[in-house]
Amino acid sequence: MAIGHSTTSMSELYKQAQTRIPATISFPATWLRAYEDLVSKNAGSVTQIESALRSLTYIIPDSVNPKLHPNLVFHTTTLLLSLYHTSVLRRHFPSPSPPSPHSRYITFFKARSRLYTNSNLLLQTIQYTELLCEMFFKRRGGDKARWRLVVALEMIKAVCRMIMMWMTGRRMVIEGTGAERPAISDMAEDVETVETERKKEWNMPRTGMKLPALPTERGESITDFLAKRVISADDIKAANRLVRKIGTLKGQVAEVMWILRPVVYALATQRLQGRKKRDWRPWLLGFAMELAARELGKNELRERVVGGWRGMTGVEKEELQRRGWGLAWWGMRGAFYENVTKSLISTFAAKFKGKPLLDVVGSVIEDYDYLWDEYYFSTSTM
Repeated sequence: MAIGHSTTSMSELYKQAQTRIPATISFPATWLRAYEDLVSKNAGSVTQIESALRSLTYIIPDSVNPKLHPNLVFHTTTLLLSLYHTSVLRRHFPSPSPPSPHSRYITFFKARSRLYTNSNLLLQTIQYTELLCEMFFKRRGGDKARWRLVVALEMIKAVCRMIMMWMTGRRMVIEGTGAERPAISDMAEDVETVETERKKEWNMPRTGMKLPALPTERGESITDFLAKRVISADDIKAANRLVRKIGTLKGQVAEVMWILRPVVYALATQRLQGRKKRDWRPWLLGFAMELAARELGKNELRERVVGGWRGMTGVEKEELQRRGWGLAWWGMRGAFYENVTKSLISTFAAKFKGKPLLDVVGSVIEDYDYLWDEYYFSTSTM
């Protein structure tokens, strides 16, 4: 009887576990759906709050606790949440306006390759969190652990970029999520405007086609009305033609050099372990690699693209301009910063000390100067 009773109890416990475990597991999914509904119903407020929080983290100094850097933790969390909120809002509110060429290009290859999608997402996530991770590893394990992390992250990012280059058919690496957040605040006005314009459309009697109403009652000029409907060459190009394939060995070498430059610079700096910040060798090596990659790319552009810069698409121009601005950040890295820029920034910040309002500006500059001096990823552009 005891054996039969224990068997019955075990079977009852097993049945109870079968009913309770799925319900327990489903709690996170339920909470996630509830949170997504909250974001979608308050989309305009969410966007405004994110923008305000990002602005605050830029201007509020971190001098209260320089070891923890709560502003950076808050800023990183805001960026990751913003990335997630954008994906939620794109599912609930498809953008009424056509996407930009940059967004069309990345979305096209995301739809074709899951490997490209995962590499792109991993790259963006690392870029959002790398500085915070570097601070954590330096605090826990010192410079040795920090530089191991820096080199590892740079290698992972280089692998992600190589995969993206390969999956796009040896095209220039175009970074970004490709996810454009719909303009939620203007969507209701856009829908109302469209409905009003439809009522004022004129049906052509012979062909049956419709002509849109002219903007005579909204205070908009005819020129502005027509300018909004102009279609550029990039708007009608297929998404995979917005960035040309790199057809020469010279161009491919240039792109690979640009991808590997952060890894080489991080390895060279790691060997010094921060003991010789004024040593010019790592800085010269990294700067020379990026400059050589840029010049090789320019030569390939002149040889392969008809019209040179003018013959390029808008997506290619934006990426090259971004890389060009990245060269300016070499003034904030390594030996150049230690020997040249650091003293200039200190002198500039000292001029604001003791002056009303301007003293806050000086404090913010000093906080950023601390980051530029102590952490590798604070001046990273890739």
